[in-house]
Amino acid sequence: GKMSRTEEVNKMTENVYKGILDQFNPSLKNFVTMGKHYEKALTGVTVAAKGYFDALVKLGELASDSQGSKELGDTLFQMAEVHRQIQVQLEDVLKLFHSELLAQLEQKLELDIKYLTATLKKYQSERRSKSESIERCQSQLKKLRRKSQGSRHPNKYGDREMQFVELMSRRQGELDAMVATGYKSALTEERRRYCFLVDRQCCVTKLLINYHSKVRELLSQKLSSWQLSCSQPTKLPERALNLLRHTAPQSSGAAGIAEALRHTKLSSAQPEQVGSYLFILAETLVQCFSVHCTVVVFHRII
Repeated sequence: GKMSRTEEVNKMTENVYKGILDQFNPSLKNFVTMGKHYEKALTGVTVAAKGYFDALVKLGELASDSQGSKELGDTLFQMAEVHRQIQVQLEDVLKLFHSELLAQLEQKLELDIKYLTATLKKYQSERRSKSESIERCQSQLKKLRRKSQGSRHPNKYGDREMQFVELMSRRQGELDAMVATGYKSALTEERRRYCFLVDRQCCVTKLLINYHSKVRELLSQKLSSWQLSCSQPTKLPERALNLLRHTAPQSSGAAGIAEALRHTKLSSAQPEQVGSYLFILAETLVQCFSVHCTVVVFHRII
């Protein structure tokens, strides 16, 4: 009947409130705790990243001191700077992740337990008082009916009996309406909480979209010039080649040997002259060989 349906709805209402208090809120608390671990881990990433780009700067400094790789030093400096800017962006995201999500959920949780417990108690006491009022009507009606049955003038109780029946019916209607409203309120409270969580998570999503688009922009800005700077590992810059031209002897290679032979007229020379000519020739060969070695070693290093 009506009463059992109302009791059923009442049970559902209480279960919604208890579900929020006993399941949703503890799960939300756990989510906030996990969020703090996540935040801490990402803060650790920013610290590690600083070490990473500091090390990259050091390598850039070494390259800048080199004759053959100066512009690669510039590339490494730019790369380190871009990484630093990315970390600045991440730190901004972390601050907002804390203030827009974690702090707000935590604040809600603290207030919510008191608020919901009070709301549930208020609902239960209202329902109890309405139920008790119906029960009182019922017991009075029973008394009246007993009197009526034992009386020689049962008709005189008829009007009063009708009044109690109407009053009971009205009170039952009030209870039904109150329980229905209570169930609607409970479902609304539950939905509001899920909406708030999804809304905060949307805020984090927007933060991440913004972060990733900035990171993409930062990384792609200079990538082609970076790739170009390392595309010819064996091609030395003009500066280094000029330096080599100044350090290498003017006569080198086969031309140098021919020059030495022209100066030594071996056919007409005396034995002691031949000895000194051979000495000059050997010295020229050593010089040529050392220049060749320098170029080979340079090539290997690069």
